[in-house]
Amino acid sequence: MSKQDLEPKDAMIEGAQLTLCELIKQQGVSPVNDLDELSDLWPADDDPDLLLRHVLEDRFERRRLDAEREQI
Repeated sequence: MSKQDLEPKDAMIEGAQLTLCELIKQQGVSPVNDLDELSDLWPADDDPDLLLRHVLEDRFERRRLDAEREQI
């Protein structure tokens, strides 16, 4: 699987948002039947706790910036 396969495809066609079913059909994806297959895509040396911390910090920062913008 290439990096391009993992990147989201454009979800807009002529200004109309696609439904989940339409996106599934367009991207040709299917459900995961083997979790080992899915876990092979995750780098072995990545720490899931660090990823979670990054996500939470990023969300906190975005909310802080949004609150600042609302005060202006």
